[in-house]
Amino acid sequence: MHNAEALALRAAARKLSATDFQGTVRAYYPYWDTQYRPMLLQAVEALPASQFQFKPHPALLTAHQTILHIAEAERAWMHCIVNRAGEVEEWVVPHEDPSRGLVTTYDAPDHAALLRELDQWHRLTQAWLDKPDSELTRVIDYQPPGLDPRTYTLHWILDHLQEHEIHHRAQLNLYLRTMGVDPPSI
Repeated sequence: MHNAEALALRAAARKLSATDFQGTVRAYYPYWDTQYRPMLLQAVEALPASQFQFKPHPALLTAHQTILHIAEAERAWMHCIVNRAGEVEEWVVPHEDPSRGLVTTYDAPDHAALLRELDQWHRLTQAWLDKPDSELTRVIDYQPPGLDPRTYTLHWILDHLQEHEIHHRAQLNLYLRTMGVDPPSI
Protein backbone atom coordinates (compact mmCIF):
# COMPACT_ATOMS: atom_id res chain seq x y z
CA MET A 1 0.00 0.00 0.00
CA HIS A 2 1.50 3.32 -1.02
CA ASN A 3 1.95 6.01 1.61
CA ALA A 4 -0.44 8.48 -0.05
CA GLU A 5 -3.12 5.80 -0.25
CA ALA A 6 -2.58 4.87 3.41
CA LEU A 7 -2.77 8.51 4.49
CA ALA A 8 -6.03 9.02 2.59
CA LEU A 9 -7.51 5.86 4.10
CA ARG A 10 -6.46 6.91 7.59
CA ALA A 11 -7.94 10.40 7.17
CA ALA A 12 -11.24 8.93 5.98
CA ALA A 13 -11.24 6.45 8.87
CA ARG A 14 -11.09 9.23 11.45
CA LYS A 15 -14.66 10.10 10.50
CA LEU A 16 -15.97 6.56 11.02
CA SER A 17 -17.82 5.13 13.97
CA ALA A 18 -20.07 2.20 14.73
CA THR A 19 -23.06 4.22 13.50
CA ASP A 20 -21.65 4.07 9.96
CA PHE A 21 -22.18 0.31 9.99
CA GLN A 22 -25.29 -0.07 12.14
CA GLY A 23 -26.73 -3.54 12.25
CA THR A 24 -23.57 -5.26 10.96
CA VAL A 25 -20.69 -7.02 12.62
CA ARG A 26 -18.42 -4.31 11.15
CA ALA A 27 -20.01 -1.79 13.54
CA TYR A 28 -17.94 -3.48 16.25
CA TYR A 29 -14.76 -3.31 14.13
CA PRO A 30 -14.96 -0.06 12.12
CA TYR A 31 -11.17 0.46 12.06
CA TRP A 32 -9.90 -3.02 11.25
CA ASP A 33 -9.83 -2.54 7.47
CA THR A 34 -9.28 1.20 7.48
CA GLN A 35 -6.46 1.53 10.02
CA TYR A 36 -5.17 -1.68 11.56
CA ARG A 37 -4.82 -3.83 8.44
CA PRO A 38 -3.40 -1.09 6.17
CA MET A 39 -0.78 -0.26 8.78
CA LEU A 40 0.15 -3.93 9.05
CA LEU A 41 0.55 -4.11 5.27
CA GLN A 42 2.77 -1.03 5.33
CA ALA A 43 4.96 -2.65 8.00
CA VAL A 44 5.26 -5.79 5.86
CA GLU A 45 6.23 -3.69 2.85
CA ALA A 46 8.80 -1.79 4.94
CA LEU A 47 10.54 -4.99 6.00
CA PRO A 48 13.69 -5.47 3.91
CA ALA A 49 13.75 -8.96 2.38
CA SER A 50 17.33 -9.24 3.58
CA GLN A 51 15.96 -9.00 7.14
CA PHE A 52 13.22 -11.66 6.91
CA GLN A 53 15.18 -13.88 9.33
CA PHE A 54 15.77 -11.09 11.87
CA LYS A 55 14.81 -11.81 15.45
CA PRO A 56 16.19 -10.08 18.54
CA HIS A 57 16.42 -13.32 20.53
CA PRO A 58 16.87 -16.94 19.40
CA ALA A 59 13.62 -18.12 21.01
CA LEU A 60 11.42 -15.53 19.25
CA LEU A 61 9.63 -15.51 15.91
CA THR A 62 11.61 -14.07 13.01
CA ALA A 63 10.13 -11.03 11.26
CA HIS A 64 9.01 -13.34 8.42
CA GLN A 65 7.48 -15.84 10.84
CA THR A 66 5.62 -13.06 12.63
CA ILE A 67 3.88 -12.07 9.40
CA LEU A 68 3.19 -15.66 8.42
CA HIS A 69 1.82 -16.36 11.91
CA ILE A 70 -0.77 -13.57 11.53
CA ALA A 71 -2.07 -15.16 8.32
CA GLU A 72 -1.84 -18.67 9.81
CA ALA A 73 -3.93 -17.67 12.82
CA GLU A 74 -6.62 -15.95 10.74
CA ARG A 75 -6.80 -19.01 8.49
CA ALA A 76 -7.11 -21.34 11.48
CA TRP A 77 -9.82 -19.36 13.21
CA MET A 78 -11.94 -18.25 10.25
CA HIS A 79 -11.43 -20.99 7.65
CA CYS A 80 -11.06 -24.00 9.90
CA ILE A 81 -12.90 -23.25 13.13
CA VAL A 82 -15.65 -20.78 12.15
CA ASN A 83 -16.32 -21.91 8.57
CA ARG A 84 -15.35 -25.56 9.23
CA ALA A 85 -13.72 -25.72 5.79
CA GLY A 86 -10.38 -27.33 6.56
CA GLU A 87 -7.93 -28.59 9.13
CA VAL A 88 -5.84 -26.29 11.31
CA GLU A 89 -2.23 -26.22 10.07
CA GLU A 90 0.74 -24.91 11.97
CA TRP A 91 2.96 -22.88 9.67
CA VAL A 92 5.40 -21.89 12.40
CA VAL A 93 6.32 -24.68 14.84
CA PRO A 94 8.78 -25.09 17.70
CA HIS A 95 12.27 -26.16 16.69
CA GLU A 96 13.36 -29.53 18.13
CA ASP A 97 15.92 -27.49 20.09
CA PRO A 98 13.78 -24.91 21.98
CA SER A 99 16.74 -22.54 22.30
CA ARG A 100 16.66 -22.13 18.50
CA GLY A 101 13.12 -20.81 18.45
CA LEU A 102 10.75 -21.80 15.69
CA VAL A 103 10.76 -23.37 12.25
CA THR A 104 8.71 -22.25 9.24
CA THR A 105 6.79 -25.09 7.59
CA TYR A 106 4.98 -23.06 4.93
CA ASP A 107 6.55 -21.62 1.80
CA ALA A 108 6.05 -17.86 1.55
CA PRO A 109 9.45 -16.78 0.24
CA ASP A 110 8.89 -13.11 -0.54
CA HIS A 111 6.80 -10.02 0.11
CA ALA A 112 4.27 -10.95 -2.57
CA ALA A 113 3.64 -14.37 -1.02
CA LEU A 114 3.29 -12.93 2.49
CA LEU A 115 0.90 -10.21 1.33
CA ARG A 116 -1.10 -12.78 -0.66
CA GLU A 117 -1.54 -15.00 2.41
CA LEU A 118 -2.56 -12.05 4.59
CA ASP A 119 -5.10 -10.97 1.98
CA GLN A 120 -6.50 -14.43 1.23
CA TRP A 121 -7.27 -15.30 4.84
CA HIS A 122 -8.45 -11.84 5.84
CA ARG A 123 -11.13 -12.00 3.13
CA LEU A 124 -12.91 -14.65 5.20
CA THR A 125 -12.99 -12.27 8.14
CA GLN A 126 -14.25 -9.45 5.94
CA ALA A 127 -17.15 -11.61 4.78
CA TRP A 128 -18.27 -11.99 8.41
CA LEU A 129 -17.88 -8.25 9.07
CA ASP A 130 -20.61 -7.54 6.54
CA LYS A 131 -23.13 -9.93 8.12
CA PRO A 132 -25.86 -8.83 10.58
CA ASP A 133 -24.59 -8.08 14.08
CA SER A 134 -26.85 -10.84 15.42
CA GLU A 135 -24.14 -13.22 14.14
CA LEU A 136 -21.85 -12.07 16.95
CA THR A 137 -23.68 -14.37 19.36
CA ARG A 138 -23.18 -17.38 17.09
CA VAL A 139 -21.67 -20.19 19.16
CA ILE A 140 -18.82 -22.16 17.64
CA ASP A 141 -17.71 -25.46 19.13
CA TYR A 142 -14.21 -26.73 18.43
CA GLN A 143 -12.42 -29.90 19.44
CA PRO A 144 -8.66 -29.23 19.39
CA PRO A 145 -6.69 -32.44 18.86
CA GLY A 146 -5.76 -33.94 22.20
CA LEU A 147 -7.50 -31.24 24.26
CA ASP A 148 -10.89 -30.68 25.83
CA PRO A 149 -13.65 -29.29 23.59
CA ARG A 150 -13.88 -25.51 23.44
CA THR A 151 -16.81 -23.16 22.89
CA TYR A 152 -16.49 -19.60 21.55
CA THR A 153 -18.77 -16.89 20.28
CA LEU A 154 -18.02 -15.35 16.90
CA HIS A 155 -17.60 -12.06 18.77
CA TRP A 156 -14.85 -13.53 20.96
CA ILE A 157 -13.06 -15.00 17.93
CA LEU A 158 -13.15 -11.71 16.00
CA ASP A 159 -11.95 -9.76 19.05
CA HIS A 160 -9.16 -12.28 19.54
CA LEU A 161 -8.08 -12.03 15.89
CA GLN A 162 -8.11 -8.24 15.85
CA GLU A 163 -6.09 -8.07 19.08
CA HIS A 164 -3.72 -10.75 17.76
CA GLU A 165 -3.09 -8.75 14.60
CA ILE A 166 -2.47 -5.52 16.51
CA HIS A 167 -0.15 -7.32 18.93
CA HIS A 168 2.01 -8.83 16.18
CA ARG A 169 1.95 -5.64 14.11
CA ALA A 170 3.49 -3.89 17.13
CA GLN A 171 6.07 -6.68 17.37
CA LEU A 172 6.93 -6.25 13.69
CA ASN A 173 7.20 -2.47 14.13
CA LEU A 174 9.59 -2.99 17.05
CA TYR A 175 11.67 -5.32 14.88
CA LEU A 176 11.76 -2.67 12.15
CA ARG A 177 13.00 -0.04 14.63
CA THR A 178 15.63 -2.44 15.91
CA MET A 179 16.79 -2.94 12.29
CA GLY A 180 17.05 0.82 11.84
CA VAL A 181 13.96 1.00 9.61
CA ASP A 182 11.30 3.57 10.42
CA PRO A 183 8.01 1.70 10.88
CA PRO A 184 4.81 3.17 9.44
CA SER A 185 3.26 5.82 11.63
CA ILE A 186 0.29 4.62 13.61
